[in-house]
Amino acid sequence: MMNQRIIDSWNKNAEEWIKVIANDEIGSRRFTNKAIVGELKSLAGDKVIDIGCGEGWLTRSITEMGKNAVGMDAIEPLLVAARSKGPESYYQMSYEELMEGKPIPEAPFDIAVFNFCLYQKEGLANLLRATKNQLHTGGKIVIQTLHPFFMFDNGLDYKSQLISDSWKGLPGNFRDGHEWYARTFEDWVNIIGESSLQLNSIKEVLNSEGKPISLILKIN
Repeated sequence: MMNQRIIDSWNKNAEEWIKVIANDEIGSRRFTNKAIVGELKSLAGDKVIDIGCGEGWLTRSITEMGKNAVGMDAIEPLLVAARSKGPESYYQMSYEELMEGKPIPEAPFDIAVFNFCLYQKEGLANLLRATKNQLHTGGKIVIQTLHPFFMFDNGLDYKSQLISDSWKGLPGNFRDGHEWYARTFEDWVNIIGESSLQLNSIKEVLNSEGKPISLILKIN
């Protein structure tokens, strides 16, 4: 599911990403960070796995809310940075390993969160099913992803589609960007149905201009 081009791109850009996040250079994160932190804080459950944790900012934020946070990512340079910044446990593990049934260390969890880290067209339903298997009974999956309004805002047809460069438009000197798959509302609902899970709620995150910039999907 996480193809080699995505992994190569992140390995090449990990240092630049860490710098951009440390310098708080992405303006939209003022809204999206607050939204995902608020959503996780509101949920019952003390043990949270941050899947695709990157350099660990959200994992650390989960710890600050008094929950037990664990981070997981496929990109070792990001995990090295995460481990240097907090006491949480961080594990290198790919989506493929998760889908193959490999247990995440310290599982089961109460909540799993994917924050802007689902890029692929294929295999998402299988990934969600596999993630659910790492949770306690009644556990929840929370996804934050780019709002489908992105397509209108960039002059694209409103249909699920591959976007050529995940780094385009971001501050920082990124190179060799990977593709990512933008989904419509309908596609998200269908994928969750395919996974045999239930969409519990949708939250639309707006910026200061009132434009929708992200979706938060809560799945049971």
